[in-house]
Amino acid sequence: MSTLAAMPPKSAPQHGDALKAYCQISAILSVLIVALILSTLILQSGPVLSLKNSGMFSTHWNPDAGQYGMMPMVFGSVFVMIIAAIVAFPIGLMTAIYISETRSSKLRRFIKSVLELLTGIPSIVYGLIGVAYLNIWVAEAFDLQSGRIILTAGILLGIMILPTFLTLTEDAISTVPARFRENAKALGLYRHEIFKLTILPQAKSGIAGAGLLAIGRALGETMAVMLVIGSLDRLPSPLFNPLSSGQTITSKLGREVGESAFGSAHFSALVFMSLILVSITIVLTIISQYFLSRKNTYV
Repeated sequence: MSTLAAMPPKSAPQHGDALKAYCQISAILSVLIVALILSTLILQSGPVLSLKNSGMFSTHWNPDAGQYGMMPMVFGSVFVMIIAAIVAFPIGLMTAIYISETRSSKLRRFIKSVLELLTGIPSIVYGLIGVAYLNIWVAEAFDLQSGRIILTAGILLGIMILPTFLTLTEDAISTVPARFRENAKALGLYRHEIFKLTILPQAKSGIAGAGLLAIGRALGETMAVMLVIGSLDRLPSPLFNPLSSGQTITSKLGREVGESAFGSAHFSALVFMSLILVSITIVLTIISQYFLSRKNTYV
C-alpha cells in the first residue's frame, strides 16, 4: 500500500516533457526575435551605407544636402551616460551599503519595494518633472538662459537609473554568505573594514553587472532626454562642456523618425543609429550577465 502511494502519477512525466518543450520553444523564439530585429536593422541601413558621400562619421547633419553626420548624437549619448553614471553610482552604492549592512531585513524589504516602484514610473513622467523643476534649477544654478542642456539630461537619467542600480547592488551585497562577516568579526575588524576587505571583494562582480545594466537602461531612454537636452545636432564647445545643448541617438530618433520617408536615405540613417544603439546595449547586457553570473561564486 505504501509503495503504491509513493509512486508518482503516470501523467507527471508527460507534464514535465510538455513544460520542457514549452521552455525550449520560448528560448528559441526569443533568439529568433533578436535575430529578426538585428537583421531588419541591418537591411534597412543599406541605403545610407551604400551612399559614397554620406559623411556618417562627420559632425554635419543635413538630410536635405545628403549629410548624415552621426558623431554629435553618438557623443551626446556617451556623454549623457557618463554623467548619469557619476550621479547614480556613488549614491546608489552608499545607499545599498547602508540598507544592507545597517538596517533590519523588514525595513530593507520596504525600502527595496519603494525603489522597485520607482522603476515602473514612465519615462515621460520623469521628463515632465525635469522640464518643470530640474530644468529651472539647473538654469538658475549656472546662470543660464535655458536649462535644457546635456547636464540636465545626465542628472535626470541618473535619477532614473538609480533604483535599478541600487536594487541590484543591494542584492549583490546581501547574497554574500554570513560566514564571511562572522569570520571578519572574529578577527576583530571594524564594520567599515569588514565591508572593504571582506564583502566588497565578493560582491564586486555583482556590483559591476548592476552598473552595466543600469547604463544599458540609460542608453535606451528617449522621452525624458528629448524633453531636457535641447536637441541641437552639434558637438559641445568646448568638447566636454556639459552646459551645452546637445543630442542623443534616442532623442534624435524620437524627433525625426516620424518625419522621414520610409526607405529614404534619411530613414536609413536613423535606422543605422538605432543599430548602433542596439549593438552597444547587447554588448553591455552580455558583459553584465557575465559579471552577475559570477557574483554567487564563493570559496
